[in-house]
Amino acid sequence: MARISSREILWNQISRTCFQDRVMPYAYWLSAITDPNHHEHKKVLDQTVAMLGGADFVKLIGEREFAKLWKGIRNHVSNERTAVRQGKVILDGLWSTIMTGFAFGNINVDISKPFSSGLKATYLDICKQSKKNIYKVAKDINRPYNRVHDDAKKLIEIGLVKAESAKQSGRSVILLRAN
Repeated sequence: MARISSREILWNQISRTCFQDRVMPYAYWLSAITDPNHHEHKKVLDQTVAMLGGADFVKLIGEREFAKLWKGIRNHVSNERTAVRQGKVILDGLWSTIMTGFAFGNINVDISKPFSSGLKATYLDICKQSKKNIYKVAKDINRPYNRVHDDAKKLIEIGLVKAESAKQSGRSVILLRAN
């Protein structure tokens, strides 16, 4: 007898919530969700996003797979129905939480792997004040200046932080602010 995975058990418990008109095996559902060329991809994806809770959706796919796949498949989700739009917003928040440790609304940022704890601390400290120089951020979070400088460059490249040149006490400095 074949063993049933915890994802398949969860799917068997909640699939009727989403697909009341038919019985859909977990493997078929997963294929329809993850493969944009599947003949029912859009239909199954919209129905799932509208009806399933975000946490269940992530559990069914797996956190790592969801982090990899969501940016690619989210554009296939319809914006026509309110329930689908709301589900998409929730999944966007979950994706950003998995990748960064906190939720934000701008899914168009370019993040390919989860943030390190130092990068999270740098970003959160920059968010606390409207404009802050790198030296002040490093001092506030008790990290070396060069590490914070590297983190700031990453955050600027991703699009979460903007940098402006300014003068402070006669010196040229770069002020950082969160987008």
